[in-house]
Amino acid sequence: MLDAFFTPIDESIWAPHRDRKETVGGKLLVHGKSFPKLKKVKLALIGAGAAADAFRKSMYRLQWRFGDLVMADLGNLVETEDETQRQFALSEAMGELLGMGIQVVVVGGGSSLMYGHYKAYRQHDTPVEIVQVTPGIDMEEGTPLRSILVEKPSNLFNIDFLGTQAYYISESTAALLEKMYFENHRLGEVRDAIEETEPILRSAHMLQFDMNAIRKCDAPSTILGSPNGLYAEEAARIARYAGISNQLSSAFFYGLKSEDQDEATVDLLAQMVWYFVDGFTSRYHDHPTHDSTDFLIYRNRLSSTGHEIVFYKSRKSNRWWMEIPHPYDKRTFFIGCSYRDYEQVCADEMPDRWWRAYQRLM
Repeated sequence: MLDAFFTPIDESIWAPHRDRKETVGGKLLVHGKSFPKLKKVKLALIGAGAAADAFRKSMYRLQWRFGDLVMADLGNLVETEDETQRQFALSEAMGELLGMGIQVVVVGGGSSLMYGHYKAYRQHDTPVEIVQVTPGIDMEEGTPLRSILVEKPSNLFNIDFLGTQAYYISESTAALLEKMYFENHRLGEVRDAIEETEPILRSAHMLQFDMNAIRKCDAPSTILGSPNGLYAEEAARIARYAGISNQLSSAFFYGLKSEDQDEATVDLLAQMVWYFVDGFTSRYHDHPTHDSTDFLIYRNRLSSTGHEIVFYKSRKSNRWWMEIPHPYDKRTFFIGCSYRDYEQVCADEMPDRWWRAYQRLM
């Protein structure tokens, strides 16, 4: 039974909001005295660790602006004897929820749960893409990222890293990223054109957001506490872009201290999740197909390489995609892109994201 993976939410957290139907706390289905019925639920919250309850106190106070969305807070992930069991509990619970068509947001816990988050997609029948918002990248033996990369059999296709800072990434890791054709978008790049993170998130199935990617003065209760990082507004915007993504079905926000949560930090986390939900209820539900009449198609051939780059522009949202041909058969894939990529091709330049995606298929 799904409820075996969760502990109820303390009544002191949810009870004050039950009669305030204009707030998130008043609208949510809550695992309080009983486990919520999930038949009509479209989005589920899962707490992990002490930070989750502090988050709830902030989240429940926010205004409900999500129409007739049915959303449930399933409570906190059960405490286990070791981290491996906890990862298993998360992957099993999430796998069941995703199988029911329920999107999942996990809040709290440490980076070790990243692996359990990924394992929930082991039954996914298509290649999986991850976006990690993180200040650093650690691929050393025994790290969650390493576990994801060496998982066999694997359906991992790509990991995009956003908001990274060079002094937290070793030269060997940077070289390995290039070898694997993963994309690493450093903090300055994200800040200069944050709208370019939207097509990256549009191609992702899951978001893993390390709150340590946010600068300390905006999120004092993060574990790392770096003076540099994303601004609060940028973090909220990325969260909304993730919510809008038709393909993305889960998000994991982690990296807060287990004790002494600062009010500003949990308020920011609550607002980020609020924006994620706002994005979820604003999805365009447009994705290109070869026979769709809802897209304008542009074909451009690069004189320098001979490759034909095919673009699809949505008539509904004005968003852009590129078609990626499989190098060994007739299959094709679509990845999110922007008008900037189209401009590059018009200037006879190969878009980096097209080339990396093509190389990953080799």
